[in-house]
Amino acid sequence: MKRSVRIPIIYQHLFIYIILLIVPIFIMGYIIHFQLITSLKSQVTASNEQKLTQMKDIMDTKLLELHNISMQISNQPELTPYSINNFYDVFKAKKLLSYKVGNDFIYDLFYFIRDGDYLYSGDSSYSIPLFIESHYQYKHWQTDEFYQDINTSEQRFLRNAEDITLFNGVQSRMITYGVPVPLNNSNPYGTILFLIKEKTIRDMLRNVVHTSEGNAFILDENNQMVASLSPNDKELSMINKEIEKNGVEGIRSLNIGDQTYFMSHVKSEFFDWTYITFMPEKELMREVHAVRNKVLTSYAVILGVGGLLIYLGIHMNYKPLRRLIRRADEKWARVVDHRHELDKIWGAMDYTDSMNRKLSEQVENSLPVLQQHLLIRLLRGELIDHTEFNVLGAEVDLTLKESSYFVMLVDFNKDEMPHVHMRAELVETWLSHLPNIEKYRVDLFETSKIAMILSGEVDASLLENWYQTYIKSQSSTITIGVGNSYRDFTQIGKSHLEASTALHYKLIKGADQIIFFTETSAQHLSLRWYDKRMIEQLELFLRQKDKDRVDEIIDQIVHIIKAEDTNLFMAKCLSFDVSSTVMRIVHDMRRFQKEVGGTLPDVFLINDFHSVEEIEETVRRMIQAAIRLDDQTAPEQKLLDELLDYMNRNYHDYEFSIQSLADQFGLSETYIMRYFKKQTGDTILQHLNRLRMDHTKQLLETTDMPIKEIVTQVGYSDVSSFIRRFKQSTQLTPGEYRKRYAKKKA
Repeated sequence: MKRSVRIPIIYQHLFIYIILLIVPIFIMGYIIHFQLITSLKSQVTASNEQKLTQMKDIMDTKLLELHNISMQISNQPELTPYSINNFYDVFKAKKLLSYKVGNDFIYDLFYFIRDGDYLYSGDSSYSIPLFIESHYQYKHWQTDEFYQDINTSEQRFLRNAEDITLFNGVQSRMITYGVPVPLNNSNPYGTILFLIKEKTIRDMLRNVVHTSEGNAFILDENNQMVASLSPNDKELSMINKEIEKNGVEGIRSLNIGDQTYFMSHVKSEFFDWTYITFMPEKELMREVHAVRNKVLTSYAVILGVGGLLIYLGIHMNYKPLRRLIRRADEKWARVVDHRHELDKIWGAMDYTDSMNRKLSEQVENSLPVLQQHLLIRLLRGELIDHTEFNVLGAEVDLTLKESSYFVMLVDFNKDEMPHVHMRAELVETWLSHLPNIEKYRVDLFETSKIAMILSGEVDASLLENWYQTYIKSQSSTITIGVGNSYRDFTQIGKSHLEASTALHYKLIKGADQIIFFTETSAQHLSLRWYDKRMIEQLELFLRQKDKDRVDEIIDQIVHIIKAEDTNLFMAKCLSFDVSSTVMRIVHDMRRFQKEVGGTLPDVFLINDFHSVEEIEETVRRMIQAAIRLDDQTAPEQKLLDELLDYMNRNYHDYEFSIQSLADQFGLSETYIMRYFKKQTGDTILQHLNRLRMDHTKQLLETTDMPIKEIVTQVGYSDVSSFIRRFKQSTQLTPGEYRKRYAKKKA
């Protein structure tokens, strides 16, 4: 078996060092070359453009002479309509001859009196038909059109170069230029026709274009060709496109086929004509290319000498590379084949890359499981902050972006329950028929239920129709409970509690249907519901570590739980609100989350309560766990407690700032911001904004205070800034929030 050819490492190193030599030389050479070539190009193109400008000036002068001739004719009394009345007045037109003699730009000129029948020249006079049909036969200018143009035109007109058959049968390409007499008069009485041979203009253009492959054009104000050095429709089409795209001034390059052309063009301000030269790059830049070739030859010499010097010094760099190969061989000998020198490094890299791909595939396959885990934590009430959920969810491609959500529970009959995978597929199929923007399936393992979290408000008629269309027809008995929709992220667990309560009503309403929490008797308990302000006061006193006031709130909660008119659902909701309150406090003291989190009941545990005694015991245990946090606070937590206490007492001051907080405790702004973020997970401004928003909600719910007064009460000085922050927090304006709360209360 033949062995593959290996390039010696010494030559591999040689190649690398040559590259290192080429790069700086190339960069410096490019800069020098670019500056030199650019300068030469500028000189060449400027020279070409200067010639074109001279050509434009000459043409402007020639055309101006034609205008002067028309003005002189209009000033001759014997050439007015009053003097030339018939064919026999032709001798008066002999003066026309003097304007043509000595002006080699004009081939011939003719004078026409409006509404007349003859054209007059210095040689003779012609009837219109005789002129068009015999003496000057235009290929595309018929007698009627000819007469119409010369008899009615109030402005000068131009017929671009065209073939004309003369009276002697010779064909010639001529430009016809018509000027009304008098010029710039609203009621001209005559017209002068100037005939100019295209060859005359071509001779002028050859003075600008010196190469056989170049071309030149003169275009009128409508970009139609007046004359050209050599007609070329393809070049003219390219020119028109370039003018339409970038205007008519300057120098540009165009590609036609496999050849590059430089287009120089200037515009006459007097006659609105455009003068264009079209030169092949290789002709225009011949001198530039010669200089470039000399520069490139110099670069080649430098590279040759540099390559020789590199070769002499290559051995100094070979030993470190050899050590690197030996190290790769020692470290990866178990996982790669024994390969030739540098191939051992590539083999090690391939192995590492393969392991990384396998790890990525494992992570990708675990995404659904991680998503389910995160959603279950949300239902349990472990995640009480919308931002925290989305930060965690972003890592597993799961975020909640809508403003409100509700929970539905699907309960399968245990005797008819399909396999767990089939249940999941069924629920996903049913969810696909719902129009909600966000919808998630949550598998509740070890139960016959599956939860669904949906965005938006509860539309009873839509869900009833959905159930009857897609679920009712199933062979097994399926009951669905629907909780209320909440904008408060922390209330998603409560919606789950309501959905579970609605499911329990299947014992009364019957199974195999969809039951809304609003249909249950528990919904109507809001008429004698516990005061939400009691929960808010509990959180406030817990944060202030006011144990006496906390004990008073506990007594009120226990009293409500034990009251005769309190049913089990109300007690569960009260337990859920207490658990959420304690969870928020623990969330702010992240150091104790793992220690205390296990003692707090989640919504699944609350849902399994069967007596108010269980609930009372759980509530007391939660409150005691929160109070113990104060006793367990380590010495380094003392500063945090003081910061939180100071912010609770001063957040309503609109002059409150991080600088004033730092000054109060004699610390620097940088240290206090870093310390607060480390201890709480929030920035100072985030915590300050939450305190102000909570106070705002309380005032909107419990008072009729105008928005402007609320703004000053909670520590803002600008109403518009306050409204913007409130809407960012709740997705509602303060007015909308007050109306929604009043409607729920009613």
